[in-house]
Amino acid sequence: MSPSSKRMGNWRTSFIMGYAVIVLLLSAVWLFFLLGPVSHALEARQREGLVSVANATEVALETSQLPVEDVLDRVASSDNLRLTLISSDGEVVADSSDVVDPVSHAQRPEVAAALQGSLGFDRRISESDGIEYLYVAIPSKARPEGAVLRVSMPVTQAHAAVMRFRWTSFALLAITFTLAAGGALLLFLRAAAPVSRLERVRTDFVANASHELKTPVAGIRLLSESISLASEEGDVEVAGEFARQLSHESERLQSLITDLMDLSRLEDETRPTLSSDTCDLSSVVATSFETRRAHAKEAGLTFTLDNRVPIDSPCRVHLSVANATLMVDNLIDNAIAYTEQGGVEVRLFLEGQTAVLEVIDTGIGIPPADQDRIFERFYRVDTMRSRETGGTGLGLSLVRHAVQRGDGAIELESVLGEGSTFRVRLPLA
Repeated sequence: MSPSSKRMGNWRTSFIMGYAVIVLLLSAVWLFFLLGPVSHALEARQREGLVSVANATEVALETSQLPVEDVLDRVASSDNLRLTLISSDGEVVADSSDVVDPVSHAQRPEVAAALQGSLGFDRRISESDGIEYLYVAIPSKARPEGAVLRVSMPVTQAHAAVMRFRWTSFALLAITFTLAAGGALLLFLRAAAPVSRLERVRTDFVANASHELKTPVAGIRLLSESISLASEEGDVEVAGEFARQLSHESERLQSLITDLMDLSRLEDETRPTLSSDTCDLSSVVATSFETRRAHAKEAGLTFTLDNRVPIDSPCRVHLSVANATLMVDNLIDNAIAYTEQGGVEVRLFLEGQTAVLEVIDTGIGIPPADQDRIFERFYRVDTMRSRETGGTGLGLSLVRHAVQRGDGAIELESVLGEGSTFRVRLPLA
C-alpha cells in the first residue's frame, strides 16, 4: 500500500470515528439535557392539573345538593379521571370507578399525607385493576369526622403529551443525523480526488467548519442546560421558549449542513463544467423574487423586480433549475441581509446572446480590500452581522460555483456605505 493510500485510509477511519463520536454526544445531550427534564416538567404539570380538579371537586361537594357518588361520577366522566372519597380510617366512602377496593387506604402515601393536612402525591400500580396511576390527594370536608379526596389518572393518559414530545424529538434527531450522514457521504464521494488536494481541502474544511459549528453547538448546549434548569423549577413556559430557541439553532446547523452539501456537489470536478441541463432563468428569477417579497417587507425595504426579457424571447441558460435557484436565492438573500434601509432591486435583461442578472442594494457596501475575497468559502466582511442574520458564509461561494457551471461570469460593484451591485452574465443556451 502506498503512503498516499495509507493516509487516505487513515483519514476515512478518522472521519467515521469522528462522526460516530458526534452522533453519540448529540444523543447524550438530547436525552439527558432535554428529553428527561422536559418529560419531568410535563408530568409535574399533569400533577398540578389533578390538584386543580381536586380543589374544584371539593367545592362542588360542599355546594351541590347531589349525592357524593353523583358529583364524583360527573367530574370523572368529563375528564376521564378516577375520583375517590376516603374516610379518616382509610375506608372508601365513594368512588367514581366500578372497581371495588375493600382494602384500607390509610397507609397509601398520598392518603397519609392528606390526612396530615397537606397535599399528597404518588405514582404506582393500583391493586384493584392493575393499572399504573398518578395520584393526588387533598384534605376534604365532605364528612364531619374528616376525609380525603383523591384524584387519579392513568399514567398512559398523563404521559400522552410526553410521548408526543418524545417521538417528535426522536424524529428531529433522526432527521439531523440523516442530513449529517448525507453530508458525510458526499464528502466521501470526493475522496477519489488527488490526495494532496484532499488533504488541503480537509485542512481548510476542518478549520473553517469547526469555527462555524462552534456557535450553534455552543448555543444548543447552553439552551439544553437552561431547559434543564427551567424544568427543575417547574417553569414549563420558559422551558418551551428555550425549546423554540433550540429549534432555531438546530435549523441554523441544518442550513450550514445543507450549504456544505450544495458546495460539495458544485465543486465536484468529475462533472463537466458546462451543464447539459437548461432552464428558463426568467421564471427562476420571478419565483425567487416572489418567495422573498414577505421577507423584504418585514425588513422594511422596498423590493422591486425589473424583468426586461420579452415574453416571446427565450431566456434559457446552461444551468439546472436547482443550480439557477441556488444562485438567485443566495444573491437576493445576501442583498436583503446586508441592507438596513432603502431597498433591493432585481433586474434581468438580454445583451445579445447573453442573459444579465443584476441584484442591486442600498446596503452597507463592501470595502475594496475585501471585494476580491468575498466569493471564498466562509469569508465574511462583517462577521458579527453575518452571524446575527444567520448566514453560513457559503452563500457567495455557492453563487460563484453555480455561475461557473453555466459558463458565466460574476462581477461586483460596491461603494462602502452606499450599496452593492452583483452582476451575473450567462450565455444563452
